[in-house]
Amino acid sequence: MYFYLITIAYDGSDFTGWAKQPNKLTIQECIENVLSSIFKQTISVLASSRTDKGVHACDQKFTLRLTFNINKKQLFNLLKNSLKKYVFVKKVEKVSCDFHPIYNVLSKEYRYFINVGKYNFFQKKYCWEYNKLLEAKKINNILQIFQGRHDFFNFSYCRWQEREKTNTEREITSLKSWKRENIIIISITAKSFLRYQIRAIIGEVINCYEGKQTIADLKEKMTNFAKKNYKYKNIAPAAGLYLWKIDWN
Repeated sequence: MYFYLITIAYDGSDFTGWAKQPNKLTIQECIENVLSSIFKQTISVLASSRTDKGVHACDQKFTLRLTFNINKKQLFNLLKNSLKKYVFVKKVEKVSCDFHPIYNVLSKEYRYFINVGKYNFFQKKYCWEYNKLLEAKKINNILQIFQGRHDFFNFSYCRWQEREKTNTEREITSLKSWKRENIIIISITAKSFLRYQIRAIIGEVINCYEGKQTIADLKEKMTNFAKKNYKYKNIAPAAGLYLWKIDWN
């Protein structure tokens, strides 16, 4: 067997996320169908991150296993041309058979984009059209309460009946925000994330910024798991979220 690591970028607007789902248009299924047709064998790929519906990626990675050897430049050109309808192929690398696109990840950086200027119809699929003033410094101050290792159960999709058997602790190593023209950019980095975790954090931070809750309220949501109405009530839109960068161990 021969193993390759493929780096891609994609616009997630028209997809129901990365992972295959019955009767849904997903990035994984589109890639596997095209490659299975080209290589005349069943192809399965494994990605480093399972982006949700409407979420974009600038640095997604997946592994491709083939029964034959092929020059990586040749494979790059083949993939770039055959997959261009769905994704942009950025890089092809050969990797060892024990390489794992999830377990070998050192960190993942996601970035979230919020338009604080006038409504722009043409960018509504690529940012949160908030269209009101936000101060990056104030957002940055609120973000810092999520720094470090915490139980993010109330900031995830994890259901109550799964609470006992699911580890919802995660360590966030970096959170920061800044403004570029009329866009507020929020960067969050960790080794791994729970489903909806980033969008839940951002939604709650903006809710706090607007004065609808206090920092003390946010801290309680990170420690009090008895109140079911604490579960991600203020989730940010998917359109503003991008898988930005993956670093390897």
